[in-house]
Amino acid sequence: MSEEPQATPAETPASESTSAPASSGPLERVVVRAYPKVIFFWLTWVCSLIAGIIAHVKGVDDLPTHLGTIWMCIFAFNLMVIAFDFSEVISVMLIALVAVLIFAGLHFEFLSFIGDFFRSLGLMMNASFYYTMFGLFTLIYAIVWIKSRFDYWEFRHNEVIHRRGVFADIRRYSTEDLRWFKEIPDVLERILCGSGRMILTTPREKHPIVIQHVVGINRIDEKVADILGVKRVVMK
Repeated sequence: MSEEPQATPAETPASESTSAPASSGPLERVVVRAYPKVIFFWLTWVCSLIAGIIAHVKGVDDLPTHLGTIWMCIFAFNLMVIAFDFSEVISVMLIALVAVLIFAGLHFEFLSFIGDFFRSLGLMMNASFYYTMFGLFTLIYAIVWIKSRFDYWEFRHNEVIHRRGVFADIRRYSTEDLRWFKEIPDVLERILCGSGRMILTTPREKHPIVIQHVVGINRIDEKVADILGVKRVVMK
């Protein structure tokens, strides 16, 4: 009947239609890949290559004094990143604590032993060690990259598809009543890779679906919002 409301597609604002290129169309799909925590070791991976080149050029007898110490500090930092979750509150508290210790140490002059400790370490690794670590991380990253090609999530206008395995086992979820949330539980992980987690909820699933360590979470979230926003309608 004429009194019943009719659903019509949402109108695109004129400013958006004029600014977009004529050849560009709406997104058909958005691919989301979950990665393991080893991706946060990219800093150690790059440092291993640089340190290996420096050690190779300098030679065993002329290695920089603190090269091994710098590498070990970066490696220890990466271990802390994957071992603990640094939320915003914890990160602010740690920064404040470090600042207080530095100012107190400068005022009361009790920080000199830290410099003496690092100078006395004398960690010495040759070029073979650094190249071995670089090669090991390269191999692991290659395997992670290949695995991510066979295990990923695909967001479409009407469904979300989870593809797994070489033979592409597929599980489909309707986007009807689908909700998704973006979370950034670790500030350091966000700084290193811009990563976070996506949480999907639907009435048809008992438990929420969690996609961990999504690299470029803000960009992915915007694309998912765009592709699912195509379904929005205006009631008249």
